[in-house]
Amino acid sequence: MTRKSFVFAVTVCLILAAVALGACTQSKPQPTTAPQKTVEPSAPQETTEPPAPPSTEVQKLILGTTTSTYDSGLLDYILPDFEKAYNAKVEVISLGTGQAIQLGKDGDADVLLVHSRRQEDAFMNEGHGTRREDVMYNDFIIVGPADDPAGIRGMRKAPRAMEKLATTESTFISRGDDSGTHNKENVLWKEAGIDSFGKWYVSAGQGMGAVLTMAEEQQAYTLSDRATYLAMTLEGLKLEILVEGDPILFNPYGVLAVNPDKNPNIKGELANQFIDWLISVPVQEKIGTFGIAEFGAPLFVPDSQPYRDAQTLASPGDTALKVSGKVAQAMAWTEAEVKAMQTIDVEAENSKGEKETYTGVPFTALLTLAAPQSDATTLLLMADDGYTVEIPLADVQACANCIVSFRSEGGFTSRMPGFPKNTTVKGLIEIQVK
Repeated sequence: MTRKSFVFAVTVCLILAAVALGACTQSKPQPTTAPQKTVEPSAPQETTEPPAPPSTEVQKLILGTTTSTYDSGLLDYILPDFEKAYNAKVEVISLGTGQAIQLGKDGDADVLLVHSRRQEDAFMNEGHGTRREDVMYNDFIIVGPADDPAGIRGMRKAPRAMEKLATTESTFISRGDDSGTHNKENVLWKEAGIDSFGKWYVSAGQGMGAVLTMAEEQQAYTLSDRATYLAMTLEGLKLEILVEGDPILFNPYGVLAVNPDKNPNIKGELANQFIDWLISVPVQEKIGTFGIAEFGAPLFVPDSQPYRDAQTLASPGDTALKVSGKVAQAMAWTEAEVKAMQTIDVEAENSKGEKETYTGVPFTALLTLAAPQSDATTLLLMADDGYTVEIPLADVQACANCIVSFRSEGGFTSRMPGFPKNTTVKGLIEIQVK
């Protein structure tokens, strides 16, 4: 064989080998899953333990919740923090509390955030949930048109106001959706002794935002949680608060983990991480700031056990005013927290017997937050020097202009227009409900 022939033969062999190698490579099965995303370098894993999921793997958490937490904007305010911290996406299903709880019973949600303690307790007792924690509270209000044809403005007892709406056959828009608000409405009708309804009563089967819109369109009355109502006033809602401050209108919220036995897809661990995050002190403090910029007071009051424990452990100097005694929830605030609440101006006599204008927080607002028990009858006001005075609880609850006023030198003074002079307590530090 010539040298030229030999080179040609070798070249052909190399080409044939390359073709064969390429064919083998092309026939190798391709991966059917998406390529793994790049993960930031980390410390070497122990070979005896399974590797942790990649940090870029997004977890989905299904949250069944009442419309008030969604319509008010609270969830938009706090959930991005959880999603970032836990690399999770929270899918919010906003329904009435009854419907949200049914989601949990059906195993179609991982965690619930609702506001109907009776239904929540039943959910837990029946084994549908594995954990329940207090989260926060606010209150319900009765709202209606500014001209108030039924004449309920300023009534202190919500059931009596509902009774008057029924006797005057004033149009009332009900949620009608087994929500926490609807359940509270039914309690009020029962307390009012009303068990039959005419054409004046409209069952909407809608969420709170839609019901408020309907009530405004029809110049009607409705029961609302305060947070959703205030949020909608920013969108132009003109209905006015007509009845508020009755302890029966107290509105607590709870968070519940759904039992993972209901559905293999339920994320029990992530649900508990969400609960731990929601009731933690930093998140509770953030909840306590929601609404202050727009309304001068928070739309929800933080109330988890860790938050309450932190308040209890605060140094005595941090607390400027307390509500204690026969209440659903003892309260304690710093001076800054009281001043951040919604205030009113009232005219009262000063020490010289002259009329003077004072700014402060209504007693009714503070009592609503603490929720006096049904058998409470008396308030004891205590000053920092030990001075005390007792006042009938019902009289204070009926006084829209009775306030805890701010002193220029710091601290508070009770201002009680129409009450005896001895009810003006300088250096007020505690309101005991007896």
